[in-house]
Amino acid sequence: MDQCSHHRGPCHRPNGHEILELSTIWLHAPGVVSHCDKVLISSLSKSPFIADLLGYHLPMALVDSQAVESAVRHVAMALAPRQTEIGDRLWDHIVSARPDLMRTGDTALTLAKAACHSTNATLVNALSGNTPVEELLLTTEIIRATRALAVSGFSEDDVTAGYRLGITCWCENWANAVEEYCPDPVLSVKVASYGTSFALGWLETVRDQVLSEYRDEAERLPRDGSIARAAYVRNVLTDENLDIAVAGKDLRYNLAGDHVALVLTRHPGSNADTPLDSIARAVASKSTPSAPLTARFDLDTVVCWIPTDDARAVSAPHAPVSIGQGRPAHGLEGFRRSHREAGEAARVARLARRPAGTVTRFVDVELVALCSTDATACRAFVEEQLGPLVEDTEMARRLRDTLETFLASNQNFRATAARLGVHHNTVRYRLEQTSALLGGMPEERDIHLWLALHLAKGLGMIASATD
Repeated sequence: MDQCSHHRGPCHRPNGHEILELSTIWLHAPGVVSHCDKVLISSLSKSPFIADLLGYHLPMALVDSQAVESAVRHVAMALAPRQTEIGDRLWDHIVSARPDLMRTGDTALTLAKAACHSTNATLVNALSGNTPVEELLLTTEIIRATRALAVSGFSEDDVTAGYRLGITCWCENWANAVEEYCPDPVLSVKVASYGTSFALGWLETVRDQVLSEYRDEAERLPRDGSIARAAYVRNVLTDENLDIAVAGKDLRYNLAGDHVALVLTRHPGSNADTPLDSIARAVASKSTPSAPLTARFDLDTVVCWIPTDDARAVSAPHAPVSIGQGRPAHGLEGFRRSHREAGEAARVARLARRPAGTVTRFVDVELVALCSTDATACRAFVEEQLGPLVEDTEMARRLRDTLETFLASNQNFRATAARLGVHHNTVRYRLEQTSALLGGMPEERDIHLWLALHLAKGLGMIASATD
């Protein structure tokens, strides 16, 4: 018969304090404790009194490693159908902590979000399949996202901090999942610790690979001067103590002259190899033979200044890009103002989902730009004011056109009829229909209706009469 430790007889049953003493020995020198005492400790530790006496560490030591691995697989498999949800959580957590990430272009944002989903899938699938962390490779999504962030001007510390934020969020989600799918309080602590340690181990394993990809991209870019040039141009746009003469000489561009600014953005879904810089120079060459100033701000965006005072729209390129155009302006302040306007015009074009190869002039969308800073509130205003008139039907379009022409004709029925080429009674009938749909058209709503119609067209919510 197996003799119990501490020279006790085979039938001696240790009390709680002896159990505690035995457990301490087991934790630090498990080979000293006999099989008989191990079985007894395991049995008695299920008692609330003895469990309280033993504290936290003994229950942890009593959990079988196979039980932990089995529970880890169970939790990971339960998370498999929720991978998209968790990937989105990782992305939202990173963006909330680092809102500056949103200044990057659409392609970089898309790649960074894909990296969040890829990270979650890697961890969940590895834990489901009991894959050692050392065997996990850097995914294509993470490589592409890392390189895109390098192009967008983020530092090594920014990139590694982003991955740490993502892993922190993942560990929180893992702990919540363990609580949901592993009801055993003793086992759940081990399972939560296992998943957290695995995720942190993965991050440590891939960190050097991530930095290698980042450095490779960052070293490539300066060869064509794009990052340094973009940083210089950004400084010109913000530095209050800028020496215009020095900056103009460095950039080989007359900052004290006339400017028309452009912002070129890659159209969603287009090839990432679209030569935005070349397109910008080609567009500028059609306005003036003088060389423009261009700078690549990120993968999807090139900014451009044409040395001209021509207010006409630049020629639309036959390329998968969208162009925002500022108004002509003079001097350093004009250089900055025209750029802001071009950026706002480009933003309105994105909100309106304008097709590739279009030019959006700020002068044409100034009111829309002003009112759509909060795009959600702007769309809600339009829908509240126009109601059924925003629908994509022939009747709604006819009523919208009639209402807009009526307001533009100082609410004169005959002038409206003449402009539309219909009888004035037809105008009256259509306006009666419109009034019925909108619940009346009181005079104090005239400006609201006119603004809603203008915004709806500017944001692409409805088609204009010329479409």
